[in-house]
Amino acid sequence: MTTQGKADGRVEEVENVTKFMNETTSQWRNLSVEVRSVRSMLEEVIANWDRYSSTVASLQAWLEDAEKMLNQPEHAKKDFFRHLPHWIQQHTAMNDAGNFLIETCDETISRDLKQQLLLLNGRWRELFMKVKQYARVDEQDRMRKDYLDGVAALSTFAERASGKLSVPLEVSFLNVKMFIQDLEDIKQKVPVMEAQYKVVTRTAQLVSKEIPQEEVNEMLATMSGMKGQLSKVKECCPVMLYEYQQLLSPLEELEKQITNFYESVERVSEIISVLDPEVQPADVFKQKHQDLIAYQENCKKAVSMVERNSQSILKFLTSSKVLHHFNPSMLQKKVTEIQVLFQNMVKKTGDWRKNVEANSRLMKKFEESKAELEKVLQIAHCCLKEKGNPEELLRKHTEFFNQLDQRVLNAFLKACDELTDILPEQEQHTLQEAVRKLHKQWKVSTDM
Repeated sequence: MTTQGKADGRVEEVENVTKFMNETTSQWRNLSVEVRSVRSMLEEVIANWDRYSSTVASLQAWLEDAEKMLNQPEHAKKDFFRHLPHWIQQHTAMNDAGNFLIETCDETISRDLKQQLLLLNGRWRELFMKVKQYARVDEQDRMRKDYLDGVAALSTFAERASGKLSVPLEVSFLNVKMFIQDLEDIKQKVPVMEAQYKVVTRTAQLVSKEIPQEEVNEMLATMSGMKGQLSKVKECCPVMLYEYQQLLSPLEELEKQITNFYESVERVSEIISVLDPEVQPADVFKQKHQDLIAYQENCKKAVSMVERNSQSILKFLTSSKVLHHFNPSMLQKKVTEIQVLFQNMVKKTGDWRKNVEANSRLMKKFEESKAELEKVLQIAHCCLKEKGNPEELLRKHTEFFNQLDQRVLNAFLKACDELTDILPEQEQHTLQEAVRKLHKQWKVSTDM
């Protein structure tokens, strides 16, 4: 065989092998699909057998009890058959599973299943015709409960919202801010409550078909009142929310002004609480005095702004058609307290200034008399130390000391007494020592 012939043979062999593998793969795939289909069918059959067996057993037991209940009093039957909707579902599930099994099982099993279902369905029909009205009773009770629950939820919302819109409230930034949050919460819930109202209305319509006219009238009155309350809340809430938002900014500014006032008053109180500012260094006292003037001016401006803004807020409340439940008495009381406190502060500051000025005069008088006395004593000391002709010195000394005025010492002592009255106790000792020293020098000088 030639080389070409061998090559053609190998190609043909490869093609045959490939064809065989493709056919085998296709057959295996088809077989796999069939196996999966059979397995799925078997699983479904098993599941329906389980469902059928369990529903048949439970339904047979219930039918026996139910058939005995037919001879019992009405209230007992009503209580027993209140779960009839559940057994209707069980009966349907049993038939669905049974019909599936009849279609998929062999003829013998299918025939037995048909016979069993005929017997059970016969018993079910005979019983159901006698008790089917109780299914509606149970449904009616459920709808009545849904109606009452819905009305309760709507009433709770309406009462809370109406209360929020009308309850007396003191005017303050924090109260208004919290109230706005409540209004926004109510506004967001209104659409939800309107949807709930529609659901309750439909439930009420269904319930009204099975109850006396008197109860129907009560339900209609309840729903009408509820609709009115929801409409009022829906109408008032956006208007009130807008006006409260208009009020929030001025109240916030007012709170800042009040805070600024009290902070300035506190600084003024700290400055004027110093009993003897003159004992402080001059530059410190000067700065404190400048601070006092600045803080007092801040208080004055703050009071003016508080008065103006509070009047603007009160005017806004008076002109509003929806904010009548706001009570401005606390705001007015706070403004009055600030005005009284400011007047007291002005008086205390004035008294402090007068006291400082009087003390300053006493201090100045003391310093001047002290300087005059020290000057005289210095001259006397120099005279006493002077050397020279005894006769000339005696003449000079006699002339000088004859002119020495006792009033210089008296003025100094008087200034000391007056200054002692205003000095703290710890400062008085130092002053008294200085007075004794100068007094002693005076006596030494005059005695000689």
